Amino acid sequence: MFDGFRTALVTPVIVHWLASWGPSWRKLPVPAGPPAAHWDGPDPDRVLLFGSGIAMGYGMESHDLALAGQVAHQVSDITGRGVQVDVVAGESLTSDDILQHLTVRRLRELDAVVITPGSLEHMLLMPVSVWRHSIEEQLDHFAANAPASLRVVFVALPEVSRILPVPRLLGVIADRSAQRLNRELHRLCARRDYVEFVPFLPRERAGRAGTGRTYANWASFIAPAVASTLDEYQKVSAR
Repeated sequence: MFDGFRTALVTPVIVHWLASWGPSWRKLPVPAGPPAAHWDGPDPDRVLLFGSGIAMGYGMESHDLALAGQVAHQVSDITGRGVQVDVVAGESLTSDDILQHLTVRRLRELDAVVITPGSLEHMLLMPVSVWRHSIEEQLDHFAANAPASLRVVFVALPEVSRILPVPRLLGVIADRSAQRLNRELHRLCARRDYVEFVPFLPRERAGRAGTGRTYANWASFIAPAVASTLDEYQKVSAR
């Protein structure tokens, strides 16, 4: 009953507000260059950034300056190796897109996949059961098709009020929804030894000013986990 009410009334209202909101991040430019970022160094690790929201690079001219580039830089600083981060980003990406883009051949070319799941509209008030099915489908795909060496990092859904200036009521509703979904995501990731769940609690909001600094801040939550998983594999391979 509540799901029907949400679909019929609450979610459309929120989606309309996000689309018409004056300072919407959706009005910022996105990178026009190649969907990749690179940081020089020996024996480069190959990483794929897949998802929407923070992976889109809003406000930046290239992915080198956005989240992909900041992750590449910070991971390289930790590991001492080079990093190549390819980007597959879009606000409407779904589980089906993971199955389509991350084929067996593509997965064998990678050392790690970083996933920033779901656009804001799709995540708002999503039933946990629907979310669980989507995540399980993605994890099953990795289990069946990825080499044993591949590591997967799932970044938690951001609490909306932490990254956007939103009305208080919308922020409370959206944040509670994100918290519920993140608890389930954490639980599902903990059951797979090749997956790591990364909490994402940024201190700086997106916006027209300071966007580069914002991406550096956001990357600081993600890069240590990526570097750790890559280093752990390097140690295992060296034995």
